[in-house]
Amino acid sequence: MPRIYKVLTALLAVTGCAGLFITGPLNPVMLIPALGLIPGYIRLWKDMPPAQKWIVNSLSVSALFLFAFDALIVTGDFFIAVAHLTIVFQAIKSFDLKEPWDHLQVYFMSLLQLIIASELTRSIVFGAVFIIFLIALVTAMVISHFLKEGTYRKIKLKMPVTVISILTLLTTGMFFISAPRVKGGIVGKSRVTGIKTAGFSEKVAFGSFGEVKLDSTIVMRVEMPEKTPAQLYWRGMTLDYFDGTSWLDTIKKRDRVSKYENIFVILPVSLDNATVQKIFIEPIDSDVIFGLGSIVGIEIDLRAMFTDGSGAVFAPEKSPKRLAYTAYSVLEEQPASDNISDYLQFPSKLEKIGKFTDEITKNSKTGIEKASKIENYLKTNYKYSLKTAPPAAGTNPIENFLFNSKAGYCEHYATAMALMLRRAGIPSRIVTGFAGGEKNKYGGYIIVRQSDAHSWVEAVIDRRWKRFDPTPPAPQFKMPSLPSLYIDSLRLKWYRYVVNFNSSDQKNLISYISMPFVKIPKIPEIRIDGLKAVFYIFLIAGFMAITIFLLSRIKIRRYGFVTADYMRFRRYLKRKGAKITASSTPSDIAEEASKLGMSEKAFEFIRLYEMARFGGKELSSDQKERYKSINKNIR
Repeated sequence: MPRIYKVLTALLAVTGCAGLFITGPLNPVMLIPALGLIPGYIRLWKDMPPAQKWIVNSLSVSALFLFAFDALIVTGDFFIAVAHLTIVFQAIKSFDLKEPWDHLQVYFMSLLQLIIASELTRSIVFGAVFIIFLIALVTAMVISHFLKEGTYRKIKLKMPVTVISILTLLTTGMFFISAPRVKGGIVGKSRVTGIKTAGFSEKVAFGSFGEVKLDSTIVMRVEMPEKTPAQLYWRGMTLDYFDGTSWLDTIKKRDRVSKYENIFVILPVSLDNATVQKIFIEPIDSDVIFGLGSIVGIEIDLRAMFTDGSGAVFAPEKSPKRLAYTAYSVLEEQPASDNISDYLQFPSKLEKIGKFTDEITKNSKTGIEKASKIENYLKTNYKYSLKTAPPAAGTNPIENFLFNSKAGYCEHYATAMALMLRRAGIPSRIVTGFAGGEKNKYGGYIIVRQSDAHSWVEAVIDRRWKRFDPTPPAPQFKMPSLPSLYIDSLRLKWYRYVVNFNSSDQKNLISYISMPFVKIPKIPEIRIDGLKAVFYIFLIAGFMAITIFLLSRIKIRRYGFVTADYMRFRRYLKRKGAKITASSTPSDIAEEASKLGMSEKAFEFIRLYEMARFGGKELSSDQKERYKSINKNIR
């Protein structure tokens, strides 16, 4: 057995297991059997005999018991347990590789592992693993075929492997583009875990933003076709009730949004002047949809969308997968409804804050004057800090911030201002979302991280909701390296054009490709679209012609003409009435030919065929010509 064939089998086994390793959800203890691949394939490389049959059978039965224990107790997940089982079987099989069929079992198991991995990860690394697997599989299958035909040492593999690999990749790409898109995974649910966020639930405990402000995990990426606004506030949801220690969202009612021409219309305004954002959001533990300003429309591949009275937008459920959507926003201040009394709620026993507010806003006559004074006071007299000590027993945390520590982060400032505005008679609410972001120069998009999580205030000024942000500027964190930004741009392309390739992308691509053909009947003369159509026709026809030519050369002229002629001879005899079956040997063929009166030439033809196939050396030029001549004259 050729060394390269052994290497490819080992590579495919490792590739399949590697596809599972990068997923994350697997139990590390259950991955230990993968270490068995090392001694198993070392034995294969050194041509050592396979393990005894009773050992392999015992290990296989033990693996099935381990699988049951894993599925019922260890992980409690049948799908994950199957992933663990494939790793165990790969390790066992590495000690039991005797025949080509054994190698094919390894290939099939590796393919199964990659199918499982595709359900567990959306990483760009998986794409690289898949391409390596595909090329290695094609090479191994080509070698396996020629080993079976007995022509392995008589051919050059570069051409067939290259051509078949390209054709396989093209076919895979065409299937990927044309296959119908369905919601959900192969097994009905996604197992990608969401990022834990803070501030996007019906109840948010005071101080919950502290940990996420230190987390650089990317939450979403945003492409903006037009000019980027100077201030980026990615609005999430609002909170209206403060009980002294937590903010609550008491607006329980959510209204279903109507959909027109693939766009969920949240506010009945024209989208022509809206700010457009193409957002790719990671799986998070929230159903909130983010966007600049007030989202008036959203294009997303979901069955439904919901909104509440505050302008927050929600998906039907928390998504276990990345979401890609286009948000249409207006940045102007939105009018307040008549029912705004709920936004004046003020906790009892916080009279100290009331007196403090009166001092700051004295001599102020209008709402905007009061709000501006409170905002400026907090920005200039307090400092930003993520290190906040818990208040003393019996002390309210917001009073501790205002009168003792005088240091905190966005949550402290927004809460303080909202309460002070309410004490001054101005309806206000907390808004949670993200602020700012980092421009990636390689992709021209904005990266929004967990550390960009932010809360600010919206107050009713002149019957419109106006944004205020009393938080002082936060210290700048270390900027990411240029290589990491470049890699992230590749990730976005992977998510955009592979992972999130949906039915809308499908339609757009097909429309773009078919555009010149559609336009041909509509034009009175040949223009650029017609030339493009002609170019496409010649390109496709030329590609097909080259493919057929190369395959014919590969199959007949370069290395397979002996087998091809032999197979044609078999079919010829069968048409003449000979008893030819799939298991008929060359000797059987010669005997059947003699019954039809062609014994002498048939025996010479079969002798040359066996010499070429099983003789271990190539036929001479004269022998090749003789072989072809007999094949031509014998029929």
